[in-house]
Order: sequence, then C-alpha cells, then structure tokens
Amino acid sequence: MYLTEIDFLTYDDLPGILRLNAEVPYSWPEEVIRADLSQDSQNEATYIGAFAATAEAPLLGYAVLGREKRAGLLMWILVDRNYQRQGIGSQLLLAVSDCAVYMNFRLLRLRVRKSNAGAIAMYSAMSFRTERVREGYYSNGDDALVMSAMLPLKLRR
Repeated sequence: MYLTEIDFLTYDDLPGILRLNAEVPYSWPEEVIRADLSQDSQNEATYIGAFAATAEAPLLGYAVLGREKRAGLLMWILVDRNYQRQGIGSQLLLAVSDCAVYMNFRLLRLRVRKSNAGAIAMYSAMSFRTERVREGYYSNGDDALVMSAMLPLKLRR
C-alpha cells in the first residue's frame, strides 16, 4: 500500500486537479471545480486530496464530497493512473467517510458507471451495496449503479 498525506484541497491545488482530470475521458468539469474552490463559493462540496509524501508532494488523487438529502454523496473520486491499485482510492474513501461522519451523515451514497468493475470492487470491499440501477444516467448513455454504505465505512475482508 502506498501511504499518502490526506488534506483538504484549495484553489492553490487547481493545477494538480486539472492534471489528473486531463488523464481521463470523463472528468469533473473545470468550471465546477473553479467555482467550488473559489473563496466566495456557496457550494457545499468538500475536496479532499491524496499527496505523495515527498518534497514536491504531487497530488495523486482527489475526491469530492457533497450532500444528497440527509446523506453524504461521493460526487467524484480520481486516482492518478500511475498510482492506481495501491490503496490510494481506499485512503481517499476513508477520509471522505471521516469527513461525512463529522458532518453528521450516517449514510454515504455514490453513483458509478455499471461498466467500471474496478471501482465497483473497491466500493464493495468498503461495504457499499447496490441500491438500484439508473439507466442512461451518464451523458453518453451509460448506466449508473447507485450504491450506499452506512458510516463510518468499514473494510470488508
């Protein structure tokens, strides 16, 4: 497991976020990120980053926590492709869980492409269960699984 430094992201972290987004075909929109991280933002999105524990400390991944009714909502999670499958996504999920508990949420919900087997496996290992399928949810017509887990998250063995 690659151990990271977890911290809240600010507008200063925008270059790292945009670098990560450039690596994937479907990314969190830049205009949304800029608005969320601006000082006068009224949005309730919390950005959490995983950094390498080195002098230059590059951003290795990030997650976005929002709210959906009375539940926390994992809106986005992305790990640098060169560091995937090293536990960074799980570390980010646990940080999101801690943040959501602090915000008095009891449930964390997410949507994931039905075709994203790797992410679904990670979420399942963290006690997420499928609630339902949202057909044609994504702009390209892909279906989404709506998954949820009680907080705090627990790693299933």
